[in-house]
Amino acid sequence: MNIRSQLLCAWCGVVFLVLFTIGWVLLARFLPPPSPSLGAEEVAAIYQQNTGAIRFGLMLAMIAGGLTAPWVAVIANQMRRIEGNSPVLTYTMLVAGAVGVVILVLPTMTWTVAAFRPERAPELILLLNDFGWLLFVMTFSPFFVQNMAIGLAIFSDFASEPVFPRWLGYFNIWVAILFVPGGLITFFKTGPFAWDGILAFWLPLVIFFAWFLVMFVVLLQTIRRQANGI
Repeated sequence: MNIRSQLLCAWCGVVFLVLFTIGWVLLARFLPPPSPSLGAEEVAAIYQQNTGAIRFGLMLAMIAGGLTAPWVAVIANQMRRIEGNSPVLTYTMLVAGAVGVVILVLPTMTWTVAAFRPERAPELILLLNDFGWLLFVMTFSPFFVQNMAIGLAIFSDFASEPVFPRWLGYFNIWVAILFVPGGLITFFKTGPFAWDGILAFWLPLVIFFAWFLVMFVVLLQTIRRQANGI
């Protein structure tokens, strides 16, 4: 029974939150996000004035994004205990989670390209900045599928000692639903559905971080129960 490996993978979720916060928030200063209504010169100035910190911060954020792979794996391992020999939802969650890793890593590389040559034409920096933010905020679908799969798997567990508590299923379903407004940012440059808006960005961001913390606590409890043969 690989209890130590599972605990290590669970802790990767917390390390992800810490490294991503240090890199993306404190160093790159991408929180709050730049308004999508900014012009090319204004966006270019952001990358020109904070170039070194952006580069280093995004490197940390990229490393952090990779740590979500073992995090997804340990959740899948526990879901596999629920589904047994027909782990369709487990495989669904794994595939969606793998795509989610890419969605976390690729925007950091896109913004890094913008910071790599900050002297380039402002219009090109604007293009890269737009691509990074649209990819980061709008691509909610893998995370939606991932959380829906977790929720449905939990609801399918009718064992006397379920792997996860039933309330966690409802929590994951609601998390999935609250990610959906991010898909609307393609239509707005201002307001609650812009990529810096409360419904498309801030609410999903808070929910995303809260999901990691809630799942981490429950995973630790679940893994320890498994170690005790429960």
